[in-house]
Amino acid sequence: MKNTIINIVLLLSSLAFSAYASGQSSVWATAESIEAVNQNEEFQYLQAHLGIEVTQPLSNSRQPHLQKVYEFSCQCDEVELYASMHKVSDVSGIEYGPKYETLNEPDDYSLFQNYNNNTTSSWHLDLIWAQAAWDVTHGTVPVAISDQNYFVNHEDLVGKVLHYDTTNTSSQGHGTAVATLAGGNTDNGQMISSIGYNTQLGLYRMNYNEVLQAAYDGYKVVNMSWTSGCNYNTYIDDALHEAYGLGVFLVASAGNGTTCGGPTELVYPSAYDVVFSVSSVDHNDSHDNPNGGIPHQYNSSVDLTAPGYNVPITAAPGWALFGSGTSYASPIVAGTAGLIMSAYPGITPNEVKDILQSTAVNIDAQNPNYIGMLGAGRLMAGEAVKTALAYYIQSQNTSPLDPITEPVVGIDLDVLSDGNNGHGNDDGGFDPSNPGNGNGNNGNGNGNNGNGNGRPNTNDNDGGLTTITDKSMNIQNGIYDMSGRKVNLDWAPNGMYLVVENGILIKKIWK
Repeated sequence: MKNTIINIVLLLSSLAFSAYASGQSSVWATAESIEAVNQNEEFQYLQAHLGIEVTQPLSNSRQPHLQKVYEFSCQCDEVELYASMHKVSDVSGIEYGPKYETLNEPDDYSLFQNYNNNTTSSWHLDLIWAQAAWDVTHGTVPVAISDQNYFVNHEDLVGKVLHYDTTNTSSQGHGTAVATLAGGNTDNGQMISSIGYNTQLGLYRMNYNEVLQAAYDGYKVVNMSWTSGCNYNTYIDDALHEAYGLGVFLVASAGNGTTCGGPTELVYPSAYDVVFSVSSVDHNDSHDNPNGGIPHQYNSSVDLTAPGYNVPITAAPGWALFGSGTSYASPIVAGTAGLIMSAYPGITPNEVKDILQSTAVNIDAQNPNYIGMLGAGRLMAGEAVKTALAYYIQSQNTSPLDPITEPVVGIDLDVLSDGNNGHGNDDGGFDPSNPGNGNGNNGNGNGNNGNGNGRPNTNDNDGGLTTITDKSMNIQNGIYDMSGRKVNLDWAPNGMYLVVENGILIKKIWK
């Protein structure tokens, strides 16, 4: 377990409350019968004395034991409430309830033109090679955002929103900024671009019950750019495992340095085992806060970093600026996860995690003071999505040798030999099945015991494709389409050649 159970509530320095001051407090507990609790004399006294309200915080769960979890809340001292509920005989498993807070840094905003003399709004996308990811997919898997205050008519959200709660909307807000980073309209000539490009969005409230609802609504990626506090909660852990078990990749902000009292402290939900925790880097891959403040969280729970300092955001129509916070690093990873799932249908959350971490950029050299505390490094979206596609192609082809013999998307390919039993055909193509000498008419193909050296005949209309039967062939510079254009090759995991034209996968050649 990457977290430890914390038995006291630590201070959230950025919040306007103390664990020992009066304010909105809550505890969660199990009750076999809420009717019995309501009839309990101790509880009746507490309810009258403290004004306790009772709700079911995980009503969307389908786990029987979580359907028996109740939240007891009041405007009162949290420690007093916690101690008092232990006197109620009809409840058990009492734990401190969550305190939801977003993880942006409102004091660090600055207009585009005032940050580093930079008037562009895409440095964060350039850093993670977003264009390479978009060469593979523009996003077909929707992403859910659990947050607050969405402006659903924002120009970067119009046409993108599949679900939202009308009581959770506003003229501007944190939720809008987060959602547009994950999957806002791209290539629309307005405001900012998003890593998700065409990814559609579900906009949910900022709590664990809504995370469960998104999971049961079918979303496979859920972003949580918020903290619920500094203490571990068994019920919440079980609820997140429930969502994870439905194939949901859960992403959360790691914390903003002052969160929970310091940058090395664990912050929840990011510190739960099944949640992918994201911290921040700037445009130079540095984790140090370029605004002069405390660096964002760095600890054992962090899985990856992404742009989170002075990131281009838009939280209201016609309003663009730079904002800081792990709130903004997390949705960039969530949007990338959506692209990974688009490239690899059926991929599991653990496989998404492995791809994100295995393709990450090592940033130890830029961060000697944080080695081992920033997860696998910095997000490289382009490599992650390309790798996901390669794995998907591999998963769909199980034979050890799968030569291409049929026409491929109207493209006729011919192959140069590097000396493996070559033979020149009439069109200059390589024929590995016919070793010996040959001269290719029109295509200048020469075979001489495998030393093939030909070019395709641009008038070749046979509609076929020369087969490849030997992985050892060096074919990097020998593939052309029938019009004479070069077709590039990519090397994928496990020795698979991918034929690529203009960044778009055409066909698997070799597994």
